[in-house]
Amino acid sequence: MTNTGFIIGAYPCAPSFHQKGEQEEQTFWRELSDTPYIRGLEQPCLEDLHPYGDEWLFRHTPGDWQIVVTAVMETMRRRGTNGAFGLASADEEQRKASINFYRHLRQKIDAINTRFPGKVIALEMQAAPQAGNASVEQATDAFARSVREIAGWNWSCDLVLEHCDAMNGCAPRKGFLPLEQVLEVVKDTDISVCINWARSAIEGRNTTRPAEHVQAALKAGKLGALMFSGTTATGEYGDWQDLHAPFSSFCAESLMTTEHVKTLFTAASAATLKFSGIKLLEINANANVDHRIAILRDGISAMNKATQ
Repeated sequence: MTNTGFIIGAYPCAPSFHQKGEQEEQTFWRELSDTPYIRGLEQPCLEDLHPYGDEWLFRHTPGDWQIVVTAVMETMRRRGTNGAFGLASADEEQRKASINFYRHLRQKIDAINTRFPGKVIALEMQAAPQAGNASVEQATDAFARSVREIAGWNWSCDLVLEHCDAMNGCAPRKGFLPLEQVLEVVKDTDISVCINWARSAIEGRNTTRPAEHVQAALKAGKLGALMFSGTTATGEYGDWQDLHAPFSSFCAESLMTTEHVKTLFTAASAATLKFSGIKLLEINANANVDHRIAILRDGISAMNKATQ
């Protein structure tokens, strides 16, 4: 079972994402656990992997589900109070603070994999530069120093750099390191690259950039994963925002279709992917559990159609 199915970034659909109660949260994870074609979860790690703690998550999800840990949520949370925080930051103090956060992630992942061998299969890293500093060169240099240090640690999982829309793109949302520089920095390491559909589409303000990014990562021999979040030009998910809109089959304004998924998987067939999956958001804070689960099941259905 381990290599069939998809990695599900379910946390933006979970009731806890909107500070709902534990009863709703339990119902959500129980219903998700009964959903087929799930290999495991993409989970953010702040202090823990879940607002109710690691043990809670393990207790309420199937034991054979694997986990991809993502650093993005805590990176963005810290950048909310200090925009210089990040692995690609030219602010040395905040770059080191980011390194220390990754040290916490390694200890967390090691502890989980010691207890449940093979549970955490990958860590998604992000190349966050110093906000307000437009120098791609300085951000690249800072990221290279961070990667040299982090890649030298003994990891019990794969390291995957998740590309987010670039700092030199049009009206950046995340505004992280451009893919060209990312590929240059990681070329002599074991770190591969994850292309997230929405984050590439947002960078290009079009639906063709994701495929271009897949080709660039393939050419560099670095394509390691594909994740699918949607974006919209209008509607409640905003104007080219990084808000993980569902598929067009569920959300009429969404620009992400089954065909787009198929295009990326067809291109990626030349690579051995470590994982692929979805990360989708329930935009309505008051949505019931059924609606939250329906978004994810629709996404899994779209992924199945696209990969068969």
